[in-house]
Amino acid sequence: MTTAWKFPDAPNTACFTTTEVLNGAPVVHVSHDYEGDWQFHGAPDATASGSAKVVSLAYMIGSNDLLAHLHDLPYGWSAQWNAGAGNWERFKDHPFPSFAEQGYYLEDAIWLSRYLTDIQPPSAEVREQLAIGSYVKLVFRFAAEDAARADGQCERMWVLVTGIDEEEGWYTGTIENAPQHPAARYGDLVAFHPLHVADLAPQQT
Repeated sequence: MTTAWKFPDAPNTACFTTTEVLNGAPVVHVSHDYEGDWQFHGAPDATASGSAKVVSLAYMIGSNDLLAHLHDLPYGWSAQWNAGAGNWERFKDHPFPSFAEQGYYLEDAIWLSRYLTDIQPPSAEVREQLAIGSYVKLVFRFAAEDAARADGQCERMWVLVTGIDEEEGWYTGTIENAPQHPAARYGDLVAFHPLHVADLAPQQT
């Protein structure tokens, strides 16, 4: 590996791949799911006949410098290698807002809490068992997912939980503040994951 380590995940993070990839088949599809798991796959025909293997993230990145370009691939996103263009094409695998579609996306509150002392998300047990009628605070970022960070891009807003997808483990709710950025409005419906929950209204604790 010739590039500096930029992944927020530790080098020894366990990842899923296939025997074909470990035997030298090129990685053409990468996914980073909302549980934080990384998956590295070759061409569909090779993947179908291969068996799953678990290796470290550092091993995968060390085997292919091109994979280092995906250090900022968000949770719930995948990337497909475009050989003609010579780059990774990113796309989301989830129902949550994205800048390309809504003009904002939701910050991972657990990740933010590593850098901001005033963000202290509830426990995972609380975040994963919200009730309809709960008020949660989400952090909206009105910038592209891979854009350089600057002041004034984020707003912390209360969202009223109105729906629960128990099978997929995510929620829907309505924005209960009047956003300063025009891309969002009071009453807008938004889907969100427990990882997005930065706070819970005091009366719900």
